[in-house]
Amino acid sequence: MIGLVILVVIAGLVYWFKLRKPTPTVPVSTTPSIEQVEGTIEDKFKFTVPDNVEKALLKDITGGDGSGIATRTEILVDLPDSEPGTYYQAWLENANGKLLSLGKLEIAKGGWLVRYNGASYPTYNKVVISQEKVVDGAIEERVLEGSF
Repeated sequence: MIGLVILVVIAGLVYWFKLRKPTPTVPVSTTPSIEQVEGTIEDKFKFTVPDNVEKALLKDITGGDGSGIATRTEILVDLPDSEPGTYYQAWLENANGKLLSLGKLEIAKGGWLVRYNGASYPTYNKVVISQEKVVDGAIEERVLEGSF
């Protein structure tokens, strides 16, 4: 009799585990906040981004782990060395998709930097960093993007 009870309990447990559906897992976002990126950039460049300026978080759109932060006067990015024969270039883009080159990024304190006068371009609210092979004024491969 006890053996029959044990057998029924074991069969019930096996049946319950087989029918039980796993709880779906919700993916956790690994996208860093603007404060996290700002902190990383400030540490890397030994530069403090003022709290009272307009900022844009630059996210890697290639699937890599590059990041950056832009203000209306400078763009600071954390990207690997550019591939041989290529360079990084900064752009501003307006709502109509018109691009304006800000020039090549320069290596600065372990990252990449370009300075510009954003007051001259108040309608350009998107920042793009591209990897370029040819100096021709045309954007090639977009790497980072963000908007004010």
